[in-house]
Amino acid sequence: MNVLPLILRDHREELWRRWVDALADAVDSDYRELVASQLGERLLRTLIDDLIAFSEAEQYERPALLRTVEERTTADARHRLSLGFTVRDAVVSLHSLRGAISDVLVDALVLDEMPAFADALDQLKVLNAFLDRLVCATIAAA
Repeated sequence: MNVLPLILRDHREELWRRWVDALADAVDSDYRELVASQLGERLLRTLIDDLIAFSEAEQYERPALLRTVEERTTADARHRLSLGFTVRDAVVSLHSLRGAISDVLVDALVLDEMPAFADALDQLKVLNAFLDRLVCATIAAA
């Protein structure tokens, strides 16, 4: 069982706040407002739920789960593009989320909530690969 998605779930409010703060000068103000809204909170909650499901899935279940997540991410990105937002803002937002995740995990390390170093690194690699797939799915929306 991967613990990192559970840590992110437990610190979801802090993660959301850090994500919104990280977007201050990185994306258009309208996109930042979108992430700061209830929609942004719902996007984050869905992402964390997907991470938890992915971490709990058997290896043979993961490809189908990833396809579902990628298809939903592409559809969401297309919807945001149709509203006038840019792919750049969506991709930068995901990379900013990656930074916010790192900050929250460092705080969890200080609070002694992190698994052993080797386990944490393995789980972080999986988390980063998952986020990379979301970035690719977002780019595919263009």
